[in-house]
Amino acid sequence: MNKIKNKLKKIRTEDLSLGMFVYDVGRKWFDHPWTKQKKLITSKKEIEQLKEYGIDEVTIDLARGSSPKKIVKEIEKLRGISEKAEQIAEPVEEKPGEPVKTVPLEEELPRARETYFSALQTTREFLADARAGREVNVPKVQANVEDIIDSTFRNRDASLALIKLKAYDEYTLTHSLNVAVLSICIGCHVNFSRQKIRELGLGAILHDLGKTKVPYNILNKRTSLTEKEFRAIKSHTVIGANMLEKTKKIPGNAVSIARHHHERIDGSGYPDHLTEDQIDEFITIAGLADVYDALTSDRVYRKSIPPHEALKTIFALRGKQFDTLWVEKFTQCLGIYPAGTLVKLNTGEIAVVRSVNRSTLLRPNIRLILDPKGVPIFGVKTMNLDAAKFLDINIVGVIDPRTLGLDLSIYF
Repeated sequence: MNKIKNKLKKIRTEDLSLGMFVYDVGRKWFDHPWTKQKKLITSKKEIEQLKEYGIDEVTIDLARGSSPKKIVKEIEKLRGISEKAEQIAEPVEEKPGEPVKTVPLEEELPRARETYFSALQTTREFLADARAGREVNVPKVQANVEDIIDSTFRNRDASLALIKLKAYDEYTLTHSLNVAVLSICIGCHVNFSRQKIRELGLGAILHDLGKTKVPYNILNKRTSLTEKEFRAIKSHTVIGANMLEKTKKIPGNAVSIARHHHERIDGSGYPDHLTEDQIDEFITIAGLADVYDALTSDRVYRKSIPPHEALKTIFALRGKQFDTLWVEKFTQCLGIYPAGTLVKLNTGEIAVVRSVNRSTLLRPNIRLILDPKGVPIFGVKTMNLDAAKFLDINIVGVIDPRTLGLDLSIYF
């Protein structure tokens, strides 16, 4: 035990350098930017990520550091790109997406709302085209995906807030767009290249295209499905992938998302019963986004559940149906209390979560809407619970807005 301790040393984050092995960041998984506590430092960006999360001190393992030559080998290993994948994939940039100036939530919300509704109209059009046997207008869809990416880079929380505006009747329509928004946000969160985010977003928005060929009365049946009807529902994955394969300018990753977004690591998914290593990051992200939005949306056969309950449900599936590290990253991105969550404070006041503090997920940015007596609070009164002056205020519970008859969309 003493030998292990002798190899460990606490240092300031600013003193980290390439080749050092971080043994412990001193935070729980949802309070730091990596998928693991332990990590070999292979880029300056990894050090900056720690600083962004307010991590001033880390523990390094002196025995596990690497020389510059070893770092190069480690980077190659971490990338994990197979020769086969390199042969069939188009070259993509390896750097994160082009820098876009970040702006405050209030500034981005109007633009994000405009972007969302424009993409919603495009989604309506391509679903109608697919039903009628016409080809999807891919360039138009791609343009909307680009707009969502730009908005997400400017302020991720603005995009995430808008997916809670469920004031629509057509589930497939809003669901397709919401899965795209969620997937793009996750892609940004894990620093995918711009090209990877494009392909992820395109595949996500088109992931349910095959449902346009499933009879409406089956999709919207209020009672239990027969075995034959359930087979028809499940067929949308293969149908959608086949439609996209015949469509020009659709990347292979987008086709894969359409076919495999219902696959699970334990082999219980469909249509091909893939397991663990057969399910790549594109499929995983789209699958998580698909489940989360489905759970938080009203359906003809059941009511939605609050965002934090949906996260609990997904978290319970980690290591069983979804990869554990990706579930954790998904939660890191959305927050313990996602935007749109109605919370009760220790002051007795009721507030709605506006955005997430990703360095302290339990202390989001909120807007007060009801005083301790349940009287509406007029005007905009916001709090950053992570600010020093609000540290004595805590979230003590989560409330289903339906119990209070509240429409939270008016607060965004």
